[in-house]
Amino acid sequence: MNAALRRRGFTLLEMLVSLALLGVLMVALNTFLFSMSELWGGGRDQRLFDQHARAATALVRNAFEQATLGPSASGVALKDVDDGAGTTKPRLCFLLADAGRLADWPEAPLPDVDFSVFVEEGRGLVFQWQSRLEIEREKADKHETVISPFITALHYEYYDAELKEWKVEDEPVNDTGGTTWKKPARIHLLFERGSLKATKVVNLPIKRSGASTP
Repeated sequence: MNAALRRRGFTLLEMLVSLALLGVLMVALNTFLFSMSELWGGGRDQRLFDQHARAATALVRNAFEQATLGPSASGVALKDVDDGAGTTKPRLCFLLADAGRLADWPEAPLPDVDFSVFVEEGRGLVFQWQSRLEIEREKADKHETVISPFITALHYEYYDAELKEWKVEDEPVNDTGGTTWKKPARIHLLFERGSLKATKVVNLPIKRSGASTP
């Protein structure tokens, strides 16, 4: 009778061994899942930071490219701009026929918008803008759009023809023997948030004769 029962099902010993193996397997599975979730969660800040840096860089790059499109486009240039404190500073400047999402107008949107770019401590990368059609333009305050609060510096990359090498400068460079500012080939955007850091490079597009919006 006992032999027949053993043939029809598991013995008590077999059941105990199976439960023990199942318990070990569950513990191992839980440990694996916990480790994976810890690793994934631990990298969350880095992923979000990288996504933000890519998105902000793409926005800046697109704005520069738009400034080269159309027969009236002037491209991107370094110009002396009033910083609001009674002095002027060299800033990257460009003109857009339509500011699009870069501008949050207090009233109806206006065309022909002048932009200047700067980094301010505690605020990040700022686009300052004003339409050429605004009433009392010279008296009105300029508008500002913060592109990224995590950009802590903007550097300028130039090619040195004499040394035949690229140089990255903290500040814009004057043209040799002149008073105008030399346009860099690229700019470097330095992102920082706590221990997270990243540098993104943006080529400054060249205004080509006859360029138009595709």
